[in-house]
Amino acid sequence: MVRPREFDLEEVAERLLNSFWLRGFARTSISDLTAATKLLPGSLYAAFGSKEAMFCLAVDRYQKYLRSAVASDSRGLKGLEDLLDDVVRLTADDPERRGCLVINAIPEAASYSDDTRRLLQDDLRRNRRFVRKRLIEAQEDAGQPVDVDALAAIVFSAIVGMRVLGRAGESREELQAVADGAKLLLRRYFRGPRP
Repeated sequence: MVRPREFDLEEVAERLLNSFWLRGFARTSISDLTAATKLLPGSLYAAFGSKEAMFCLAVDRYQKYLRSAVASDSRGLKGLEDLLDDVVRLTADDPERRGCLVINAIPEAASYSDDTRRLLQDDLRRNRRFVRKRLIEAQEDAGQPVDVDALAAIVFSAIVGMRVLGRAGESREELQAVADGAKLLLRRYFRGPRP
């Protein structure tokens, strides 16, 4: 007979996320995960599988958190400006300055399986598509053609840069300056230079 689980799966998954987010995949040991979750290694493996499977669960959970944290009803240019400001807020308000779990994981990608590398790449593509969608809306609203792919690359790079700079300890003001620079560029594209 299988024994019932004696722990809250959601709570343990959240603790796994926090462990990987703080230390990254390679620097997070099974001892770190057992200390964080208060579970024995056997229970962790039985519930989640390998360390890499635990990491994939953390990435999925992180994405759900991120989607709810930057959920704006605004579309187009306003939606992009809200997104840039949300990234500043999320980054600067994190007392541990953990940055982005997915971006942090990229330098370690060689140690992951093909499936995990694909998961990270899919996540980056999904976020770029979101930026591109807002740019297409802005283009439709403005009624003027723009190079959506070039702008998407710039805006996405600004977002990635803010997350990396935040992890490096840069001030809220510095992060906001990056966001404001990206917003200024977008306004010039969609509204023309101001007199």
